[in-house]
Amino acid sequence: MRRSSRDDEARQNESRRKTDAGIPSRGLNRSSSGGSLQRGISRTKSGSSTRSGVGRTKPNDNLRGGTRGDKGGKSKSQRGTGNSNNYVGFPSDVSTRSDLTSSYPTTTDVLNNIPSEYLKNPDGAEPILYYLPKMVASSGMVTSSGVAGSGSASSPSKASTPSASGNNRFPNLRVLLAAAEDDIRLHRSRQQAGKNRDSKLISTYKIETDPSWLSRQQRLNERELLLGKLDTERSMILKELLEGNTAGLTAKEATAIQLARWQRALELYVYNPPLQSKDKAVAVSDDAIKSENFSSSFSQKKTAPQNLDFLELLEKLMETSAEEEDMSETLAQAANMCNTLVDVTKQITKDATESILEVEDSYQIRLEAHELFCRNALARTEEIQNQFRINGRAALQIGNQLEFAESKRQRCESASVLIRRWWLMESLAEQETHSGEPLKVREEIRGTIPLASCRMDPLFTRKENSLEASRALRQLRQVVKSRGNAASANMQTGQWEKADGSSSRRFDLTADLIQRTSQALEERLLDNFTEIYGRGGTYEFTPSVGQKPRGAIQWQELRRIAQACWLFEGGRNLHEAYVDAVVATRLPELFESAQAKRDEQERQRQMDREAEVDGEEEGEDKKNIFDEEVDDEIDMDSTRSQLSSLFHRVSEVFTQEFQLIAHVFDYADESEDALMESVPLIVARGLCSRVIGDPRNGLQARISELLDSIDRRSDFDTGAKKLDTFVVIHEKAAGLFGLLKDAAERLVRDKKAGSMATNAAESLKVFLNSQDIALNNSHRNGYLNLELRLLHHECCAALDQAGCILSRPVPVKVDQSLLEKGILEEYRAPLLPLDKASLKKSGFKEILTGPLKASVLRQPLIHATDSLARARLMFGNGRDGGESAARVVTSIYNQICTFYGQGYLYPLVEALQEMLKSNPPIVAPQLPFDEEQAAHDLGVDPNFWVALERVHSAAKSFDREMWAESRKDSNRVWDILTSSGEETGTSNSMSAARECRLEFFTELENRGEDAILKALDTLSAHMQWILVTGSEAAVSSGTGRIFNQLTGQSGGPYAITTGALLEAPNSPAVKSLTYCLRVQFVHIQAALTPQSLSAFWTALSMRLYDILITRLLQNWYVSTNGAVILARDVEALRSVCMLAGPKHGHWDILRELLTLYMTPPDALKIMLVGPEGDPNSGKGLFGSAGREQSLVFMSRRVDYKSKTKSGLQKSNWVMHLLNDLHVRDPTDSYVNVGMFTAGRK
Repeated sequence: MRRSSRDDEARQNESRRKTDAGIPSRGLNRSSSGGSLQRGISRTKSGSSTRSGVGRTKPNDNLRGGTRGDKGGKSKSQRGTGNSNNYVGFPSDVSTRSDLTSSYPTTTDVLNNIPSEYLKNPDGAEPILYYLPKMVASSGMVTSSGVAGSGSASSPSKASTPSASGNNRFPNLRVLLAAAEDDIRLHRSRQQAGKNRDSKLISTYKIETDPSWLSRQQRLNERELLLGKLDTERSMILKELLEGNTAGLTAKEATAIQLARWQRALELYVYNPPLQSKDKAVAVSDDAIKSENFSSSFSQKKTAPQNLDFLELLEKLMETSAEEEDMSETLAQAANMCNTLVDVTKQITKDATESILEVEDSYQIRLEAHELFCRNALARTEEIQNQFRINGRAALQIGNQLEFAESKRQRCESASVLIRRWWLMESLAEQETHSGEPLKVREEIRGTIPLASCRMDPLFTRKENSLEASRALRQLRQVVKSRGNAASANMQTGQWEKADGSSSRRFDLTADLIQRTSQALEERLLDNFTEIYGRGGTYEFTPSVGQKPRGAIQWQELRRIAQACWLFEGGRNLHEAYVDAVVATRLPELFESAQAKRDEQERQRQMDREAEVDGEEEGEDKKNIFDEEVDDEIDMDSTRSQLSSLFHRVSEVFTQEFQLIAHVFDYADESEDALMESVPLIVARGLCSRVIGDPRNGLQARISELLDSIDRRSDFDTGAKKLDTFVVIHEKAAGLFGLLKDAAERLVRDKKAGSMATNAAESLKVFLNSQDIALNNSHRNGYLNLELRLLHHECCAALDQAGCILSRPVPVKVDQSLLEKGILEEYRAPLLPLDKASLKKSGFKEILTGPLKASVLRQPLIHATDSLARARLMFGNGRDGGESAARVVTSIYNQICTFYGQGYLYPLVEALQEMLKSNPPIVAPQLPFDEEQAAHDLGVDPNFWVALERVHSAAKSFDREMWAESRKDSNRVWDILTSSGEETGTSNSMSAARECRLEFFTELENRGEDAILKALDTLSAHMQWILVTGSEAAVSSGTGRIFNQLTGQSGGPYAITTGALLEAPNSPAVKSLTYCLRVQFVHIQAALTPQSLSAFWTALSMRLYDILITRLLQNWYVSTNGAVILARDVEALRSVCMLAGPKHGHWDILRELLTLYMTPPDALKIMLVGPEGDPNSGKGLFGSAGREQSLVFMSRRVDYKSKTKSGLQKSNWVMHLLNDLHVRDPTDSYVNVGMFTAGRK
């Protein structure tokens, strides 16, 4: 084991001492146990040989001499040092107590005597420390019983603590570790001496020269090299094992090579080295994975090839030889390989066990050194902490006494100054009385009298002393007030003192002078504040480092004046003067008389009328009336613009003034009075109350006046402007109040402000909330009704402008109970659906260019999204809107769903369904159709599918533009409702909106399905018209008539007797039908979704099959030549049906049944039941198509019956065939053709 640099340093420092004492030189941290694997394992088993290790030194433990055992206190089993089942390693609760220390007094005795524990069990002996306790004892580590190491074995619970005098001499960690290394070497030497019963080995043994240790290290190194090589060659070993490439070799050579490869794979399986990189995790090549000789389970372990299965290795071993003799020889060699690996593995396990035991002893001894060092450091830290606590308390007491003495001194000085100022004011009052000339207090303080002529103290006459003068006057007023308080107290207690008349008169005169001085000083301060604020300037509040910014307001001077004014009744007069100054200088337009404005407008209109020329014609009068209406609209726009600018102005003023208030009126940091913390908030509330809540000219009064004028208008042309005015007002108001609330919080600049400031801030925010609620709630119901009416009007107007005719609405019933209570009922839009009669009359093209035009379909959605945006602005975003916003948005969505569904799309789909021609023409078609001309529409106009596609696109656009689920920040219904919170009202609104959405799409889907089914019925009727009526009409005058004359029955188009018609690929009817269906498929494919197209075309295929089969089995006969044409027609129809849909197996069965018409009678038996001739074998057509169906189809052969004198009789071959098969003819009774339809397959 490598030694650290600090161990080397310690060894150099202690080399001389150890050389003189005869200590062997320090070797590696491993010692040769010299014992067998069983002896190594026995150290961990329970019983008398259980190792508890070097115990952890606890606070009550002692580094002592003696040995562990019954004499030293508790036994090993009582201490419970670990789990007896632990395999070679550390116990579960490893202890490092230094219970076993050497009791020999000198180093010579240590090196010449072998402890009894090492003689009894050298490998299992616990380390007995000598150098580490000796080092601690020499440093002055004192225990409760003396020096460490000198305690007896009977006192293990007494603590060892460093003495106060020896703390500085305690060895450092490096020296302790060096002593621990000495104990490690001593422990190894004692183990060797105990094994060999030779005490000389204690001083001469070196682990570097121990042959057993060197051989063990060599084996461990060789194992590491082997594992690295196996890990590197892992993929090559597996590849060679799987390939088994022995081409060009003899059998013996091939077996030897395969055995060598198998041996390497066995080593890989046994040693299983860990993977060193991610690239080696996939070590098997693709060729090995694809090999058929390897198990599929190995391919699943591609990412972990170390988990090889031994059964797979045995399979590969069995593949090395095919002969039994060679196999026995191979197995014998494999057994030898396995025995060798077992021996090697056993030796490796033994080496690992011995190495772990050596490391365990070394680790526990070093851990003891670390613990001693940490315990000493902890004791020194506690000592320092105790000293700090003792000295700190004394310093704190001295500081408190000094602060108390200083406060007393300041109070005495303040009282002395106050007495001198009172004497000065009293002297001035007596002089004024004796001279008879009144003192001009107001003039001297305001500065109208020169300072040289002033009789008052310069403290009151000089402006720079205003703050100090205010404080002095406040103290003097408190003295005056205290006289009244003292008199009232004496009256209540009944203690009366004889009053001195002269002193009472002097006190009254002085109090009057103080009052006059206070009034004059406050007036001067108010005038100075108003003058400085009136000069204005930019609101720059950065502290001035040098020269003051040019044009900036003198806020520092305003702050000093405000602080001085606060000393006069809390600055109440200053606050009123400041609010008046703001209103007069910053917001003059807000407080102009509204009536004056209206008078001015009326005067201007009167002047315009007088300027008009008399005698104008009636048309010109109408034009003037129209101009007045335009002027009214322009006035509304200008009013909205003025209101918006007013909000902006108020917001700008409040932002600046709140900053000024925060800097001018916030002087709590310069005063100890807690009341001053709330001054900025009190001033801000006074300003808000005046600007917002003034009953005549405030902002709220102006807004209410404007909204009242808007509510009196009822025409739809100005509805959008009215709603925009609503939104502008509430949006600006919400922004203003939000700004004011934020500014109110910023007014309290100190986050640790007292309760007074916090309560004032909350009071201001409550006031702003009340103003906001009063402004919003009073007009929201009117807004909602106007919004719903305008939305309905705009949607209906869009259809009217597109040329659509709307049906007469059903009158909406008014709730009389709400009307009697005076409650405004929520607007319910009347239903005006599209007139279906006019839609059917206009035709498909007019519908596509009218109500189904893209711009017309999009117009209601545009109006609805505008309504949602206005509602979002009106009621706030997210949780700010809450239940009110959710209710309004749900009402808008419900109305637009009703209009877009019942009034718009539903009538369109129903009209499209009713416009289909479900009955084909009575006259048979002229076949074949000319393919150079437009194909027959089969009763379904191509524009029908275009219209359905537009309806489907409109429904998707409606959901995408209105609901917009999972689209955050889209301002649509889902986003607004989900962001409005989780209250009960919001949840109910979400449920109602989802129900409206589900109902809208369910009804539209049902009507769409009905229209598509009607189209399918129409196509089926026309297919039968072409396939049956057309084909029968085409052959009514040809070979079919000859067949009818010969057989007396209707033959149909496939009962031809000549082969002239075989030159044509298909019959005329099938050719025309397939042409029409292919053209129709293009339009259907563009209109329907892939799933709908598949279902629709599958249903069409089944109906076409049913039409053909029903006619064939009931009316038509097939000849041999006709069977060829029928087979071609079936193939053509099948190819058309295969254009879409997966379920077309009925055509495949039909193609097999058609072979009954092409087969001669003598071969029909094999065709029906197979070559065995057994009807129950499940072969032939009986097995694939069914017995009854095969016989019914065979009965439509032309030669199945022949004409005789007694009428039509079955042919002889038919009777013979039925008898051979032992089956009856199903055509002898009624045949249910419905059993053979496509749905039965």
